[in-house]
Amino acid sequence: MGTVDLDSNDRKLLNRLQIGLPLVRRPWNAIAEELELRQEDVLPRLERLKKEGFIRRIGGVFNPAGLGFRGCLYAMAVREELFYQTAAVVNRYRGVTHNYRRRSRLNMWFTLTSRTEEERGAILETIREAAGGALLYEFPSEQLFKLKVFLNMEEKADASAITPSPNLNGVATSKQEPCKIEITDLQLIRELQGDLPLSTEPYTEIANKTGCSLEEVFLRLQALQAGGALKRIGAVLKHREAGFSANGLFICVLPEEHIPEAGKRLAGYSEVSHCYKRRAHPDWPYNLYAMIHGPDEASVWKVAEQFVRREDIKDYDILFSTEELKKTSFSI
Repeated sequence: MGTVDLDSNDRKLLNRLQIGLPLVRRPWNAIAEELELRQEDVLPRLERLKKEGFIRRIGGVFNPAGLGFRGCLYAMAVREELFYQTAAVVNRYRGVTHNYRRRSRLNMWFTLTSRTEEERGAILETIREAAGGALLYEFPSEQLFKLKVFLNMEEKADASAITPSPNLNGVATSKQEPCKIEITDLQLIRELQGDLPLSTEPYTEIANKTGCSLEEVFLRLQALQAGGALKRIGAVLKHREAGFSANGLFICVLPEEHIPEAGKRLAGYSEVSHCYKRRAHPDWPYNLYAMIHGPDEASVWKVAEQFVRREDIKDYDILFSTEELKKTSFSI
């Protein structure tokens, strides 16, 4: 399957849905009007795009920190004979949303989100045991430069892989305080963790399930957005099906004092979706990390090499993912 199957209206719709759905009674109609599509055409298109595998899900995208959780990136060097049994243990935890095999000495990379240190410690100890006591590297974020994924489906001919829009681009470096969450908010969050109903009035269905009025649903969702717990309600695409086959974790070593400005410049590349300063280790000195996406590995290397030349970086690498072991959205 490839993006050749998509027509111009499909691409336009996929781009718009990544930005987010409006909080109105009939969001699909509002989007159809905005994109100058026939209203009766939008839902069948979405159903087809989901069936064909371009859309992973349409629903709420939440910020764990805004809900009182802490997330972290981890990596291990797992012996091949233990690799898949370790992956099965890692993947069984709800707090693990991403797990990849990467072409690297550290061959398993996963994220873990938990509410308490005790919970995190118990999970990590179980994972270490499954991996035969492998050393577990912790890479907490020390500064965030970019965390916005937008797969541009309309400019593939320009080889522009990921383009930030004004609605999506942003830099956050301050610590996120948890949003005040009530029981009804939790019900809404749980409904939106899955897929939004592909019906004429999806929010009305959610209102009925949670026993709220439609107006209350909108007010609560607006409050969750304002408090930083809800990023948006929108589409999450499948990278490979959308034509972005190469997924490279760029890592480099920079002097501490150069990272803030260099990180901002790296985050400015349209092909970069995530960019962080992370903890370095004595035998793993890399301290600036970025996810670079492209149609192939050569295009990812091209972006990285342009950046390292500009910054005069000597020590760097790209860890390409060779297997997606788990990829899901954060849920509570």
